[in-house]
Amino acid sequence: MTPAMQLVIDEEQANANTRMTAIRAAVLMTRSMELWRRERLDPQSVLIILSVISITSEKLIRAKLEPKYHALDVYLPLEELQGCNIASIAAASGLNRETVRRRVQGLIDGGSLIRTEAGEIALPPDRVQEPSAIELIQRQLGAIVRFANDALRDGILVAKD
Repeated sequence: MTPAMQLVIDEEQANANTRMTAIRAAVLMTRSMELWRRERLDPQSVLIILSVISITSEKLIRAKLEPKYHALDVYLPLEELQGCNIASIAAASGLNRETVRRRVQGLIDGGSLIRTEAGEIALPPDRVQEPSAIELIQRQLGAIVRFANDALRDGILVAKD
């Protein structure tokens, strides 16, 4: 189903409200990081996990992912994911490669990441399906909605048919 309405940026209002936009974006990022840190992860580990998610999963939003895989509570075979390694995580996160290597090993040891049979780094499929993962996504979505509603009130975002 394609939404009839899209949000677009009102360039004039965006330029007139750059401070408000910057503050709201900072609040959104801070809320997002805080939600992830509640899982008892430090900021660098959060950045690494987010990088792994982005790297391994980005192709899923570009490809025609079967609808049965759209929900997190359905197992997605690891073969469906893009490969991910230390170098790609370092590039995506901006962290030093050695720091990433050490942090990834700690996250693997702690069960937050796995190394696949092919040697790639990924999220453990069973962890993705846990209720806490789904709750985290719902809380993240709530933060995004608050940001969008605030930007609508500021006139920075406008609805377009």
